[in-house]
This record gives sequence, C-alpha cells and structure tokens, in this order.
Amino acid sequence: MFEELLEIYRTKVEEIEKEKKEAHAMILLATAMEKISQEMDSKQSDIDLIGRLIDQVDRLSKEVSDLKSQFRARKGRIAPVEEASSGEKTALDKHARSLIDIMMERPGRFTTNELVDMLGLNKTTVINVMKRAYEIDPMHVKMSQGKRRKLFLSYVSDDEGQKSEVAACSEDADPIKIELMAMT
Repeated sequence: MFEELLEIYRTKVEEIEKEKKEAHAMILLATAMEKISQEMDSKQSDIDLIGRLIDQVDRLSKEVSDLKSQFRARKGRIAPVEEASSGEKTALDKHARSLIDIMMERPGRFTTNELVDMLGLNKTTVINVMKRAYEIDPMHVKMSQGKRRKLFLSYVSDDEGQKSEVAACSEDADPIKIELMAMT
C-alpha cells in the first residue's frame, strides 16, 4: 500500500510539473506575442515616418528642380532684369519682359516645353507669358505653330525683322489664329 501511495504521489507530482511547464510556456508565449505586437506597432510608425520623409524629399526635389531651372534661365543674362515700371505691375508682364530679355541674349526658336524649363513656370502660365510677350513686342517676338499644335516663340532682331517684313507683307498674321494657338 505504501508503494501504491508513493506511485500515486509520483504521478501527481509529474502532472503538477507538466501543468507548471505548460503554464510557464503559455506565459512565455503571451509575452512573445506582446513583444511582436509592440514591434509591429513601432515598425508601422516607422513606415509612416518613412512615408512622410519620402513625401518631403519629393517636394524638396521638385523645389530644387524649379530653382535649378530658374537659375539656368538667369545664368545667360548679363544684367539683372530691370524693375517693372508703373504700367507693368502684373507678374505676367514681368515674366514676359524677362522672356524677351532671355530671347534677345540667346536668339533662337523655343518650344513651350523649353520655356517651361527655362522659366520654371507651369505650362499654362508659360503659354500666357508667350502670348503676352508677343503682345508687348510684336516687331521682334514671333509666335508660330508647328506640327501637333506645338507653339514656337522666336526673337527676330531689327536687321532680320526688316528683311522678313518684305516677305511677311503678303502673309499678315491672323490675330484670331494667334489667340487660338496661345489657348492650346
């Protein structure tokens, strides 16, 4: 009988030890799950932070690109643009005068996309600036339309202007056509 009690005691101790190990394993599992949850939360906040940082870098990159474009546009000028007189108070007139100055210094034929890069403005504003430059100085600034409704702006010096006036007398520019080109 003593041996039977001893055997029952041993089995009971083994069951208690087994339950104790299971309880300890459950506690370890619960703490591990809690740690994983905390790490996931911190990683999510890190991901959100990285996303915000990427957005800021994108915005700053665009600003740097705009500044580079403006710098390239001003790089070729010898003297800074004069302050606008009292009649030229709008920003559009200032941009148009600046564009005329750039074109005088670097003559050529410019597309809308090239002027977007040079002036650092959006395409719609550049088209308005092109139109305004044509209105301010129609003797020197010429606007034309190429294939696929592409707008071109060029500067004609006084010497070239006199030569082309003879040829242009037969082909007067239609103001409505110029207006439609500027709107596209």
